Amino acid sequence: MILNRIEIGTSCTIRKSGETGKVNKIFFYPTKFEIEFPDGHVEHHSSKDIDFEGIEQAKVTLRLPEVPKNGIGDSWSDWSPFKSESFMEHHFSTSKEIMWEMLTSLEMYNVWFHGIQRALPVLDTDRYVHKYSFTKLDLEPGAYFKIRPMTIAPWFTCRVMTMEKEKEFGFTFKTTPLSTEYVQFSIRETDFGVWVKCRRTSEGLFSILDQFNWQEKSKSLQRLDQIVPKTNLQTSGDQESTGDSADLQFGGFASKQDHIDYAINMGMQGNMDYVNAIPEKPIRGMAKAGIVKAKRTGELPPCPEKVEGGTPIAESSGGGVDSLSKDDLIAYLVNKGLDGDMDTVNAHSDKIIRGKTKAMIVKIERGSIERPTMPDISTGAKSTDEDSDQVETDEQKMERLIAKGIEGDMDEINALDNKILRGKIKSAIVKAKRASK
Repeated sequence: MILNRIEIGTSCTIRKSGETGKVNKIFFYPTKFEIEFPDGHVEHHSSKDIDFEGIEQAKVTLRLPEVPKNGIGDSWSDWSPFKSESFMEHHFSTSKEIMWEMLTSLEMYNVWFHGIQRALPVLDTDRYVHKYSFTKLDLEPGAYFKIRPMTIAPWFTCRVMTMEKEKEFGFTFKTTPLSTEYVQFSIRETDFGVWVKCRRTSEGLFSILDQFNWQEKSKSLQRLDQIVPKTNLQTSGDQESTGDSADLQFGGFASKQDHIDYAINMGMQGNMDYVNAIPEKPIRGMAKAGIVKAKRTGELPPCPEKVEGGTPIAESSGGGVDSLSKDDLIAYLVNKGLDGDMDTVNAHSDKIIRGKTKAMIVKIERGSIERPTMPDISTGAKSTDEDSDQVETDEQKMERLIAKGIEGDMDEINALDNKILRGKIKSAIVKAKRASK
């Protein structure tokens, strides 16, 4: 019931004093009630001061959105004598796996982390090229890397201190010889993505130096959000996502990384129209970040070749290759490459298997290892044809995995390679759990 339409004479109680009376008159704009008490005196009160008999007034509460505008959360900086502390948080519309990979990619920090001009690993190796490759660095607590600040200062050594996969990552950091900061990132997964919190602390006489340029430092996570691949974790009404669309999402390339590398090469050649025309925002963002990095470092990734028609390896369509184990698949691709069919190797979608294959081909050509035996795929092809009617569709897989997820078994869901399907399943599980409460 609308409170300014209640009947004259309705009994009520004053919340503050506990006195009871009756509504004598109602005034509008703003709404006021004239209350007459048993002793004859009259008072005027607003609706928030009165409880009306037989009328339940719902309490007004402020509901804040679960995800803030543009994902920007709280940020502050504070300094007390000999102690500096700052904090920032940001919500990313992505998965915790992608977020963890971005936060631990130290070679990309110069793109978004304020104050870093370049980062390099600290490795005890005689090979010159390995000294500048983060792929050779075992990223674990105690590992060292060095950064060059965006000043005339020399290189400073940093050390990884905290590392809990997909949860926390922390390291020492300095841009001046007078003070050392501890930078810690923490990741918390939500229904719509992940929250990332960054806390920076330092102590000492010169800790106040870490308060400088706070306005730029506080925007570091916002710059990171521009290059982080986005993931849609909400279930949409469109269920037409099939393997065909997955084949076309990389612009005709065998993998997303190949598409990004090709776009970086196009951008460095001055063809930014190609980069801006990429429909997928995550790929376009990673390509632009790679162009910035290539301009700063002078290092350009190899330009991949486009797979004809954007299709995967032809052999996989027969079903035999898909039935091979990981080691047999590598042996199969190695033999294909040594026979001159590098298109099959380059078209394979798994980046790790593709890299291991090429590394083994190099070792065989050098004579350090023997050529593996070509695995037999004919049997696998026959069995695949015989069992083709028993292949589980995406809809059947979603129903089965949603039921498992509701029961708490998330292992098979987290192991899915199809990120779109994985996101839809997780979203459906969250909705089912909310509906059951």
